[in-house]
Amino acid sequence: MRTKLVKRYWCDFCNKAGLSAGAMAKHEKHCTMNPNRECRVCKMVDSAQHPLASLIALLPVPVLHNNEWGVTEFQPGFEDAVMAAIPSLRKEADNCPACIMAALRQAKIPVPIAREFNFTEEMKSIWADINAAQAHSESCY
Repeated sequence: MRTKLVKRYWCDFCNKAGLSAGAMAKHEKHCTMNPNRECRVCKMVDSAQHPLASLIALLPVPVLHNNEWGVTEFQPGFEDAVMAAIPSLRKEADNCPACIMAALRQAKIPVPIAREFNFTEEMKSIWADINAAQAHSESCY
């Protein structure tokens, strides 16, 4: 029988775990729960990253209460308030999906509540634009 003792590393912001200190340090630097994160998407599209605190300030503060069945839920109208805040959040974040996701997560708003925001689809669109621009620049030679 063989055994192996390994070190495990955790993100200080979101508790993601990994076996590589280097990979976890890279994750922490860009983690959406890190208040001082560096946005790779903003860097990738040559956009200036906006301060996360200003993005979070645009979102409503979640308030929980118990309904008549004793289930904890958001205050009535909270989802509508989030949906109303999304357009101004998009504008302030220059439509960066990673910055929008970070603001929602750090404001403790579950991302599915923002129904008009779909991180996966928005990232697919950004990658399609980047790939199209790269293909165009390579075909010009």
